[in-house]
Amino acid sequence: MTTPYAAMPLRPEHTFQRRLREPSACLSWAEGSLLASMAQSQASQNPDILSPDVLNQLLEMLDQSAFHSVQPIELNFSESPANGSPSNTIQISMDCITMREAEEPYTSQYTNLTLLNMDQNIQNGGSTSTSPYNNEHAQNNVTAPSPYAQPSSTFEALSPSPAIPSNTDYAGPHTFDVSFQQSSTAKSATWTYSTDLKKLYCQIAKTCPIQIKVLTNPPQGAVIRAMPVYKKAEHVTEVVKRCPNHELSREFNDGQIAPPSHLIRVEGNSHAQYVEDSITGRQSVLVPYEPPQVGTEFTTILYNFMCNSSCVGGMNRRPILIIVTLETRDGQVLGRRCFEARICACPGRDRKADEDSIRKQHVTDGSKSSEANYRQGTHGMPVSSIKRKRSTDDEVLYLPIKGREIYEILVKIKESLELMQFLPQHTIESYRQQQQSLLQKHLLRARLRSELLEPAACEQKRRCSSS
Repeated sequence: MTTPYAAMPLRPEHTFQRRLREPSACLSWAEGSLLASMAQSQASQNPDILSPDVLNQLLEMLDQSAFHSVQPIELNFSESPANGSPSNTIQISMDCITMREAEEPYTSQYTNLTLLNMDQNIQNGGSTSTSPYNNEHAQNNVTAPSPYAQPSSTFEALSPSPAIPSNTDYAGPHTFDVSFQQSSTAKSATWTYSTDLKKLYCQIAKTCPIQIKVLTNPPQGAVIRAMPVYKKAEHVTEVVKRCPNHELSREFNDGQIAPPSHLIRVEGNSHAQYVEDSITGRQSVLVPYEPPQVGTEFTTILYNFMCNSSCVGGMNRRPILIIVTLETRDGQVLGRRCFEARICACPGRDRKADEDSIRKQHVTDGSKSSEANYRQGTHGMPVSSIKRKRSTDDEVLYLPIKGREIYEILVKIKESLELMQFLPQHTIESYRQQQQSLLQKHLLRARLRSELLEPAACEQKRRCSSS
């Protein structure tokens, strides 16, 4: 019989003498029952029933060459403490025992051993056991690597994701793109997206649909990953998580499969997987890529953002970026899109404020650049001949306007007036003369038309009066 367990030589006479001394503790149930019945029937006739000769005769009756136990035999080896050292006990399970007659020359027979939770290497000299914590024993035994073992190389512990994720847009081989539906800037809007700023404004725990589009289908098993990172360089190494207040609160957490510390959740997709990198600690959510349905160009994913940007202990008013990537099942990036996100109570109001601020900044920058260009000369004229109208009033006034269309018209008027200050005087005069000539032509045409229509009108009046 061959087994994958270790083997040790066994001396039959030594082992069974120990069995004869303690039959109830060392023999199996089959041997114990047979010996007990023999002892009861022959105790009065033969007092030496348990001698080695009687045992050999008994074994020859069962098998001329060997004895095979039906059940595994449990053996307990115990060594007495010597010189105050602690005792050593080993429990083993024996599969098969083979014994030879006493007159034959001794040949070591091997017994297959199964040890409990450790391997023992027992030498032929006796039953001396080796401690499982012995270094020499550990070197002589080859064991399978544990799944919990620490990596032997530093490179084995590296995370597949970089320490600082890239936020550069990358269409990739499948022309990966992320877009948003047409959104409103009303105060009642739960989310809105600014195309000019590439920034998403949304309320906490509200549904925000994001459209995924590719021109060619990605490989089978591709996934969409959404990961938040801080925008500024001084914060980019930190992991974006929810604040302790929202993380420990029962609101938005009860009955959710998503970990409470994750900022981004996926709504309406049971295949969403929430991942936390074991090395960098960055958190993200994965969903399998699904091709668009018939008659559509986009695949829509519903995201929820579970903490406000102003929460203390969390983002704490630090701007964040949402990196959406198309990846293969083994983590290879096939496309990347990035946009800024702000989770707030009134998305429409905050979007208007940011757009107005950036528009004013653009007007200021445009005025400065125009002034710099005219300083270099316009139409070949020297700078000294350019007369500029400078306003002596530096007061800034604000005018509330109702309606975005009217607001856009007034902004254009304002920009035109500001740019006029940097135009040369002769350009302004020529523009006014051109407008004056156009006006005169228009008036002349109107006068001629009236003169031509006046006789016809008089004739019509005369006919009406005669009738």
